[in-house]
Amino acid sequence: MKLKEFLNTPIRRMVARNIALSLVVGICLLYVALHDSRRMHSETIMFSTMSTFGTVSLAHKEKMVLSNALTAAHEAVREVEKTCNIFDPESELSKLNATAADESFACGDLLWDVLTQARAFYRDSGGLFDVTIDPLMKLWGFHSKRETLPSAEEIAEAKRCTGLDKVVFDDEKHTVKFTVPGMSINLGGIAKGYALDRAADAVRALGVTTGWIEIGGNILALPKKSGGGKYAAGIRDPFRKDDLLGRTSLSDAAISTSGNYERYVLIDGRQYTHIIDPSTGLPVADMDSVSVIVPAGKAAPPGVASDALSTSIFIAGPDAVAGWTKKFPGLRVLIVRGPADKPEILKFGRGWGEIPSELPPRQ
Repeated sequence: MKLKEFLNTPIRRMVARNIALSLVVGICLLYVALHDSRRMHSETIMFSTMSTFGTVSLAHKEKMVLSNALTAAHEAVREVEKTCNIFDPESELSKLNATAADESFACGDLLWDVLTQARAFYRDSGGLFDVTIDPLMKLWGFHSKRETLPSAEEIAEAKRCTGLDKVVFDDEKHTVKFTVPGMSINLGGIAKGYALDRAADAVRALGVTTGWIEIGGNILALPKKSGGGKYAAGIRDPFRKDDLLGRTSLSDAAISTSGNYERYVLIDGRQYTHIIDPSTGLPVADMDSVSVIVPAGKAAPPGVASDALSTSIFIAGPDAVAGWTKKFPGLRVLIVRGPADKPEILKFGRGWGEIPSELPPRQ
């Protein structure tokens, strides 16, 4: 299915335009028939955030409540970006990275909360989800371009500065201390999902439960209301980025996709994904995309969980899915991997809808 065909499904023009813009960076798409009743008002806003675009599309019977909810969602996302932006020297995270090797850094409530979530996924993934991966990201040229492959010695030195087990967390004082100079925390693998959850909490606190929030392809769909609410996500084909593998549905859940085409560097004519295995220090080479849908539940907020799990499973592979399913009932995972001339699709969990089980050869 072509992206153009997907966008031609019944939908308000304004929402379609916003979705089309998000294709520049997004991995998933969402169209929403927010309501079937004329008593409901709907509105969509779009804004730049976290080096990508954010979209909030909500519906409510009261216009003032709807307006306040849109503002609250936007402000929640901005607060996460302001706190967690590693490229802003004035952000709280940048200040932590600049000083935590010399002295304990006292975290504000938001930063401490997202770090706590990251610690849990580090533990549960066996260290594969690691927010201290930044020295390896720098080494491989994701902060500044490089022309040659890193040497084994350079990789070993960068690995010496990674590992969340080398960070001391004081759970009473909410402080962070690096035990190795050169360490750096990068929340790029969890901040978008965390922002989705914060924004969803903000709109639900105002009584809004119909709509969806998207940041750079990470999507959180609020619960359906009686008489309305239809959410459908389209998953990109990792081999043909202008095509879709197909569509699936979600409600009161979040979806995230990690892909080898999303962000990469070219070295000696070869493409290397930004998703690095912290155990080897090398970019993952045998996966093309992993899409994860996490229903709302008690184990972890769905935005955070979908964001962290798409990365973790991309690194660990399909064998890791069974363990995560026990922790997150209703989890759905879609893996695309293999050579372009013989791609493989692996589906875990029920409800993948129109997603095929096989792909024709890609060139």
